Amino acid sequence: MAGLFVCAVVCAVIGCKGKDDAAKTQAAAATLDKPCEEIAKACGDSPKHVDKIIADCKQAATTQAAKGCTDKASALYACYMKDTCGTGDKVWALDDLRVLAERHGKCAAERTAIASCEK
Repeated sequence: MAGLFVCAVVCAVIGCKGKDDAAKTQAAAATLDKPCEEIAKACGDSPKHVDKIIADCKQAATTQAAKGCTDKASALYACYMKDTCGTGDKVWALDDLRVLAERHGKCAAERTAIASCEK
């Protein structure tokens, strides 16, 4: 009987730990929602592309948060807003921002940091 009780307690703790980790990842990803929306509105070519950028960005944020890269993603998105958006070029997708930043020689350190973190 005692063995079953110990197993039940261990399983409960392990199960809760997984839920806590998922909640933390979800919360970290949610911190990138606002930057995702700001980038999309500032850089998107049309309402359709704004929606696509937001969706792509939020999907990337979930992956970045799961890998512990939220701070690096936040720095990259801030750089995109500061140095890439507003150059007169509009984009259709999130990856277009990377291409645009490369073309203008901007945000290299931030792009390297996020790429290293995501590996």
